[in-house]
Amino acid sequence: MQTPSHFLLTALYANRAANSHTLPLHTWALLIGSVLPDIPFTLLTIAGEGWFRWFAPLPVADVSVMEYLHFDLFFRDPLWIIGHNMFHSLIIDGVLAVTGYLLWRMREMQWALALCWLGISMTVHTIIDIFTHSSDGPLFLFPLNWTYRFPSPVSYWEASNFGLYFVAFEWLLDIAIIGYFTVMWRRTGIFRKRTK
Repeated sequence: MQTPSHFLLTALYANRAANSHTLPLHTWALLIGSVLPDIPFTLLTIAGEGWFRWFAPLPVADVSVMEYLHFDLFFRDPLWIIGHNMFHSLIIDGVLAVTGYLLWRMREMQWALALCWLGISMTVHTIIDIFTHSSDGPLFLFPLNWTYRFPSPVSYWEASNFGLYFVAFEWLLDIAIIGYFTVMWRRTGIFRKRTK
């Protein structure tokens, strides 16, 4: 699933569930956790694109920079593997969530509550990615396993695995969530002109 869709789904959840938890909701941690797993990959892509376009030739022939980054380094380079899977790991995300929860229960520290929600949000992001990636899914058992990727029958981008259908579904979902927030904001008067 695309990063903006993770963010929109999480924002919708935070909006709908703001007062329905025994564990106080930490919205900022929840929203940051919805995109944090994808940030290292994005930064590596930007850095790699710049490096191979302006400073160094590609070490392989007959491929584009993006193909080299996403179909070679993504699967073989330790920096890319660690960067992409550090926060896509159910193990790491789970440890963060449980640690935050236990520390919050013992001392009711706000940062521990934020850590808990960050871990929960990254866990949900990872679970969605496990089931929407076919050949390039996260190494969700990282760092215990550096190779296993669940071969989901559905891909958010690969046409051979319903990618075209999923893209349409994802766009409609994003539009529906944006529409929902637009209606909610209009009802609360955010878009209304101030009257004197």
